[in-house]
Amino acid sequence: MDIPKTIKVLEALASGYSPTTGEKIINDSVLNERDVIRAFQIAIDQLQTKTLSEFTKVAINENDIKDAIRLFEEHQMSPTYSRLVGLFLATRKFKNEAITSNELYGKYEGLYQRGQLMDFLNAYLSDNGYSKHGRRIDELHKDNPSEEIDFFQKETFNNLPEGAINELKEKIDKLGIIKNDDLPDYVQKARINYPRAYEPWTDIEEGLLHDMLQYTNDLELLSECFQRGKGAIASKGQELIYQYQNGNWNKAT
Repeated sequence: MDIPKTIKVLEALASGYSPTTGEKIINDSVLNERDVIRAFQIAIDQLQTKTLSEFTKVAINENDIKDAIRLFEEHQMSPTYSRLVGLFLATRKFKNEAITSNELYGKYEGLYQRGQLMDFLNAYLSDNGYSKHGRRIDELHKDNPSEEIDFFQKETFNNLPEGAINELKEKIDKLGIIKNDDLPDYVQKARINYPRAYEPWTDIEEGLLHDMLQYTNDLELLSECFQRGKGAIASKGQELIYQYQNGNWNKAT
C-alpha cells in the first residue's frame, strides 16, 4: 500500500467510516474512541508533512544511469532526464528496438512515479555536468567557447546618447529583410515582436553590434534597436566578443 492510499484509509477511519465499504462505524466501536481518532489524525498529519522521498526514496543504481546515458549516446540521442525516465518506466514513445529491448527498459516500472524520477534524474544530470538538454557542459563549451563570455551577465550599463540610438535604428531599418518568403509559422510568430527574427546576420549588422557593445550591454535596448530577440543578440554578441579577444575579428567597412 502506498502513502496516498494509506492516508485515505486513515482519513476514512478518523471520520468514522469503513475505508472499504463506506459504511458508518458503529458508535461503540473502539475506532470511535477519542484517543484512537486523535491517533489517526496525528498519523495523517505526519504522513502528509513527510516528503515523498522519505518513504519512497529513489534508489536507482548509478551504473544503470550511466549505462542508460551511454545507450542513448550510442544511438545519437541526447540523454535528457525525460528520455531516461521514459526508458526506466517503459513509456511507449520509443520506436527504436535497441532501446525497447534493452534490459533497462521498464526496469523501474511500478517502483517509482514519473514525477519522482524526473526530479531525481534532473538533479543527477545537473550534479554530473549535464545541461537540461542532455549535453555535457564541458562539451558545450568546447563546441561553442563563446558561451563562457559573461558580458551580458554583468551589471547593465548604457553610455549611448539618444542621438546614437536613433541613428542606429535608422541604419538597421535600411538593411531591409532578405528572408521574407515562405516563412514557417514559428518565424512568422517571432517576427510579430521582432521583425528581424531569424534573419541572417550580415557583416554590416555584425559591425554595428560590435560597435554598440563598446557602449552598452543592455539587451532590452539592443533588442529594440536590432529588432531581434534578446537571446539572439546575446548569442551573437558573445561570439563577436570572443572573436575580438582571440584576434579573429574582421570588422566590416
